[in-house]
Amino acid sequence: MAINPYFKSQRDEQDIIEDLTVETIKIHGQNMVYIPRTLINKDDLFGEDVMSQFNQGYEIEMYISSIDGFEGEGDLISRFGLQIKDSMKVVVAKKRFEREVADKEPDIERPREGDLVYFPLSGFLFEITFVERENPFYQLGKLYTYELTCETHEFSYQELNTEWSDIDNKETAYKNEVFSYTVSGSSGNFTVGEVITDTNGKTAEVVSWTASTSTLEAAGATLAIGGVTGSISGTTGSIAATAGTSADITKDPFASNSEIQIEGIDFINFSDRDPFSEGGF
Repeated sequence: MAINPYFKSQRDEQDIIEDLTVETIKIHGQNMVYIPRTLINKDDLFGEDVMSQFNQGYEIEMYISSIDGFEGEGDLISRFGLQIKDSMKVVVAKKRFEREVADKEPDIERPREGDLVYFPLSGFLFEITFVERENPFYQLGKLYTYELTCETHEFSYQELNTEWSDIDNKETAYKNEVFSYTVSGSSGNFTVGEVITDTNGKTAEVVSWTASTSTLEAAGATLAIGGVTGSISGTTGSIAATAGTSADITKDPFASNSEIQIEGIDFINFSDRDPFSEGGF
């Protein structure tokens, strides 16, 4: 049996609910930045793109459903180092999203899994892992909001060019430029991972040292022509020339591999293919 044709959801009633929803989020929400993901070379097998970019950011208000704080596993110390597994749920008005994002990005009709949300109060970048499009469930026959489930974003070589300095600077914090130098008169061998200091007090971290060619690669500040000293090996030398930029390396601020190598250099030969068994295997 069909529903009663004399009682229908009116457009005016739907508009009132939608406007009240937008106003509520504006009053009790927080300003966030929605950052669409631009795919560069998608892997259709795994459904990912490690070379994706984030080239724009749109400020929009969102309501935080997780009122008691971040959810998820929290801060973990695992075999990979310190990992932050915070998550949260936020609500964005469909009408406001269409106006602030969808109208400016023809390929975006709704919030997408894989896009980012920047939360200025905590300074965290969150990745959208799921978009709930049917909650609340068709009030007066219409949907008014999206609920986004977000987890802390793990940086992996993506470029951030959103024109928001607080966001774009996060990429700079993860990357160090590697410079190649020609060293003359070295008193020994520089140790990979140690900090070297030039005559002007600038420091850099040794990435590689090739004694046969006296070539030193170091990440960080550009070292001046002149003397340098290794903080661990005590090796001294003089930078005769700068060969220029060698590459970019990604540096995770929570990684501990450099510290482990520096601490273990006294009793582990990292150049040996079998440093632990003393040749037994």
